[in-house]
Amino acid sequence: MHSYIFFFLACYSAVYGGPVNLFMNVTINDRPDLVIVEGDIAFDAGSTAPQLIPLKNAYIVSSKWTGGVLPYLIEQSQLTAAQITTITNAMRKIEQQTNNCIRFVGRTTQPTWVRIYAGTGCWSYMGRTKTSGAQDLSLQKSGCVTQNIVIHELLHAVGFAHEQTRPDRDQHVTVNYNNIEAGKESNFQRYLTSEVNTFSKAYDIASIMHYKWNAFSKNGLATITPKGNVSQSVMGSSVQMTNLDIEKVKAYYGCT
Repeated sequence: MHSYIFFFLACYSAVYGGPVNLFMNVTINDRPDLVIVEGDIAFDAGSTAPQLIPLKNAYIVSSKWTGGVLPYLIEQSQLTAAQITTITNAMRKIEQQTNNCIRFVGRTTQPTWVRIYAGTGCWSYMGRTKTSGAQDLSLQKSGCVTQNIVIHELLHAVGFAHEQTRPDRDQHVTVNYNNIEAGKESNFQRYLTSEVNTFSKAYDIASIMHYKWNAFSKNGLATITPKGNVSQSVMGSSVQMTNLDIEKVKAYYGCT
């Protein structure tokens, strides 16, 4: 396993529609223990076929958080007061939208928690991946601490993957592989019906978990084109959970 992880930080702007404009190659040489796939999903280095194995159950990857409660710790010395407020406000927004089906509580003695810190890039593990200790969620100070990106990463931690990995993806959008940056094609993988659980909910092109229309574009052209009478600008434009996002979270955690 290589001791460095290379990825294109500009993808955060393309994927989320956020303000990131750091168009450079970034080496995460402080985290050789991680592999990042699909731009922002982390898992431990050393896994077999890392681009596939941890994402096989694209919507249910690992254990749920007991009772829908995610203990967290924010490394406050690394972030400004305004950024900390943005993060906690995003948590409150998820709680409000899900009627407290998902709750975020400051970590006290809980054996497992989400550690939010100002790392390199915006990324999170998917679901609860540890039985003890902290699992990290990175929000780079420059470009990652906005409501839409924070909610997106928190929902990865809750247990959700990108919407466009659904098995019915091709019924709703077209992936334009000719426009995708070389080496990034695997970010657009689609899973089989036998591999995922969509909770019998409709495909949501407006989901906060959906890629933007030009995610990982090598030429500024669309990498994802919606089918039907839908504007491509809808993709990646949400700043909060959609109604379908809420329904899926509630279905996963058994809330009414």
